[in-house]
Amino acid sequence: MDWMEEVSFSVEPGKVVALVGPSGGGKSTIVSLIERFYDPDSGTILLGGQDLSTLDPRWFRQQISMVSQEPTLFACTIKENIAYGREATDEEVEEAARQANAHQFISEFEEGYETMVGERGVRLSGGQKQRVAIARSLIMNPSILLLDEATSALDAESEHLVQEAIDRAMKGRTVLVIAHRLSTVRNASEVVVIDKGRIAERGTHEELLHEGGVYKKLVLRQLSAGHGHAMPPINADTADIEEEGSQEGSEGSSESNGTER
Repeated sequence: MDWMEEVSFSVEPGKVVALVGPSGGGKSTIVSLIERFYDPDSGTILLGGQDLSTLDPRWFRQQISMVSQEPTLFACTIKENIAYGREATDEEVEEAARQANAHQFISEFEEGYETMVGERGVRLSGGQKQRVAIARSLIMNPSILLLDEATSALDAESEHLVQEAIDRAMKGRTVLVIAHRLSTVRNASEVVVIDKGRIAERGTHEELLHEGGVYKKLVLRQLSAGHGHAMPPINADTADIEEEGSQEGSEGSSESNGTER
């Protein structure tokens, strides 16, 4: 990962920072580093001013939760998938499912929350798996939420339900999101544009549009691709802000300092 250099930004408690940029630019790598799937060769990643590598792993895992494009479900019941990682009552599981817009479809199964989802959740649709994963994050009640938005592969109804659940999950939490929807970045505290392993731009949605750099080009490209030659208003909610066809797969502030490699 020696192609990532000089990546430094912070996420203040309770704020939302959106990572955007071309596919392969390094967005997923940053999230993986924060999750400690691997550590940077140089530089540090801080949580509340402390180096992640010095924190107790069990405590750290209780502070952070990830909802990815392809959520991991296990070959057990829906209830066990939601409660995975902690002991939870039936009432807590159901409340998390309601908040994640999952209770209704779960109730439609003959065995309800005891329904076996199959290997990797094969019995569930993409939108249903997303909502179960969001319910799992909610029941953990993390202070930091990492999101990789995945809506382009969902039908309109599922997309709405998933996005509504994500919006609920984000409230009151420190959030770092790999954003694919213009509505997400427009509401973010800061947008960080990652391109070729570096921070190309940073600022609010409005600031970056006025700068006319990489971010604006991504937005305009997708608006044009999604709506033909007729360019809609720049605040269209449904616009995808990543390059065409790409699907790149707290108590204290979360900060990335120095050079990440």
